[in-house]
This record gives sequence, C-alpha cells and structure tokens, in this order.
Amino acid sequence: MYLKTTSPQFLKYGSIAEEPSRYLSQRTYFEGKNPTHLDVYDAKVRIEVLEGIAILVLQEEFGSREQFVIHRAPILNKNTPFTVIPLTQSAVIEVSVQSKKAVKQSRIEFEDELNYEPIRPKFSVTDIYSYYYNVKGKDYYFHGESHYNWELTYVDTGELVTEIDGQEYTLSSQQMMLYFPGQFHKQYVIGEKTASYLTIMFDMNIRSADVQHMKNKVFDCTTELYQLTDKFIRHSTIMEEQNVPYARDLMVSYLQEIIIHLIQYDSPKNDQHSLSNPIQANFENELMNEINNYIQRNIFEPISVEDICDQFSISRSTLQGLFKKNLNMPPKQYINELKMSKAQHMILEEKYPITEIALKLGFSSIHYFSRKFKKRYGLAPSEFSQSIYKDTNADI
Repeated sequence: MYLKTTSPQFLKYGSIAEEPSRYLSQRTYFEGKNPTHLDVYDAKVRIEVLEGIAILVLQEEFGSREQFVIHRAPILNKNTPFTVIPLTQSAVIEVSVQSKKAVKQSRIEFEDELNYEPIRPKFSVTDIYSYYYNVKGKDYYFHGESHYNWELTYVDTGELVTEIDGQEYTLSSQQMMLYFPGQFHKQYVIGEKTASYLTIMFDMNIRSADVQHMKNKVFDCTTELYQLTDKFIRHSTIMEEQNVPYARDLMVSYLQEIIIHLIQYDSPKNDQHSLSNPIQANFENELMNEINNYIQRNIFEPISVEDICDQFSISRSTLQGLFKKNLNMPPKQYINELKMSKAQHMILEEKYPITEIALKLGFSSIHYFSRKFKKRYGLAPSEFSQSIYKDTNADI
C-alpha cells in the first residue's frame, strides 16, 4: 500500500505547506518512469503536483529510499535527495526552492537503475470459447485431441484420468489441470464412480516463461481457487438465464484470477502466513493516519496518551508499539513534535504573542513551553522570533 506525503512516516523528511509559496517556482514536465539521479538543494524545497499523479522518491542518509504519493504540497528539509516519478502517463510538477538567496544544487547519480513498475495487467484472457459441466460414468473414454487454445479442467466429484504425451495423471475431487495449446490429451474414467468436472476452453495473452512451471501439473485447489471456480460456474448460469449486465466480464475476471493463483501456486511469497503481513501493515498504516489526523484536529488541546487509547479503543502498550514501529518514537514525543512545529508556524505568522501561542497549544505555562521549544529548535521562542525579524531572507 502506498504512503502519502501527509502520512506520519513522511515527517522525518519534511512537512506539509500550509500556505502558497512566496518564492519563485519552476514547472517541470515529467514523463519517464526510470529516473537516473536524485536532486539535492541546500535549502528547503516545496513540491506540488499541478497535473497528474506522482510519487516522491526520497533517500535517507545511508542510502535507503522511500516512496510517497505526493499529496497536498510537501516541503522537503534541506539537503534531502529526491526525484519524482509520474504514476499517470505524465505529470506537471511545480518545484519552489524556499530561499531568496543563491542556493547550491547538486545531484546523486544512481549506481543501479531505479525502475518503477506500473500497476497494470501482465496478461489477459482474451476469449472464453466454451465451457461445459460434464458428468461421465464408468467406461467413459475420450480418445483425445489437440487444439491451439488453452483448456482448464476442474474435477468437482469423483476421479478423472488424463493422459498427456503418454503420461497418465489422475485428477481427484477439487483438483485442476491446465492443458497448453498444441498438447494432445486424452480423458477417461476408471472404476465404478461417476466423475463430474468443468471444462473451460479459452485464449489468453501471456508470456510463455510465466506458465512453463504449470505444464503437466495437477493442482490441489486452495480455498481461493475453489471459491473462484464456484463463482465462475454460478455466473455462467446467471449469464445464460438472467442476462445480467457484465456477467461475461465477471466470468473473464474470475478465470484470470484462477490463472494468477495457479501461477503463484508454488511461490514462497504465496504462503498464507506471509499473506497476513500486508493486511496487518495496511491496517497499521491506516490506524496511524487516523491517529495522526486526530492529533492534528486536537492540536490546540492538551492531548494525552490515554485520550488516544480511549478514542481508538487500543491499549497503551499497543499504542506505544505502533509508534515505536512506525515512527521510532513514543506517542507523547510525537505529540510534542507536532505542537512545536505548529508553534513555529504560528510565530512566523505573527498573529499571536508567544504567551497566547503557548496557551492555545495547551501548555500549562510559558516557561514549560519555552523549554520544550528551545530543546527542539536550539532557540527560545522569543529568540527565534527575533532572528526571523532580523533576516527575512533566512531559511527556516
């Protein structure tokens, strides 16, 4: 799941602009998906997407990179290496260096090419020519055929024997097999039991290398494969009897999902235990976003850890672990970081005296607020205010 520049994880790289830029800006048209370098400025940089959708690639001090979808207008900390990759066909980006003084610009060339792989289908089922639900009794024997389309056989009940290139394979209940174009194959039933099975004849555009491991292989149906096959059968009936709009599209979609699950069948990354990790990660990201939004909405209130736990019905230890894992800091420190950032912006706006800013942000005393501010920025609030007034061109 993508992170956005408004996600809490972005805060180590910069902040989000709260007002239009006062500095000169340059519009750049981005089209390529494979950038060759990162740009670096010794000043803060404001980035805004004017057209399209784009991701911001950021590099940390030790070379690791993170990607964020550009949401609103992020302001990067100075000396933060970055580049932009359009997710859409192209994107128009406005870049504004937040300084009126001369700024040094440099670049970091990639030692290895940065490749962005778009989210788009790698194959498609182009046609479903026919599909049958067969019920065959004892002594059934099909002498065989070969054709230039794909064929999928799924056994519902009983046993079906298939012979491919002289080799026999037995398909039992809830097993399936894929016949490749040009493969000569026979089918027959052995014994007294009846076999019922589904046959789908279809065509698809797919790379041969992606499916070679599926050749001459009997697959045990996972829960997902069984459910998809059941949906295919049910929607084929709906299409025939009720003429429901787009029922054919659903059949194609279900067949494509079946093929994808067969391709992924033996992949270690397809293990059920590993499948729970992305779900958990997405849940944690969404929960962190909700907690961050809650803190932002209540930034002028004295927010406590207990308040957050009550609001989101989670334990204190769960909250602490969530912040440690995602932000590498306890929630109380994160709240103070946001309050200090807000205080800095309010001082820059020159709308309120420092005492009132401290009270608005929920600090019990101006002295406590001043200590926290100085610890964060190296200057007391009054010193920070005076330094801004002395040099309006200073980088903040």
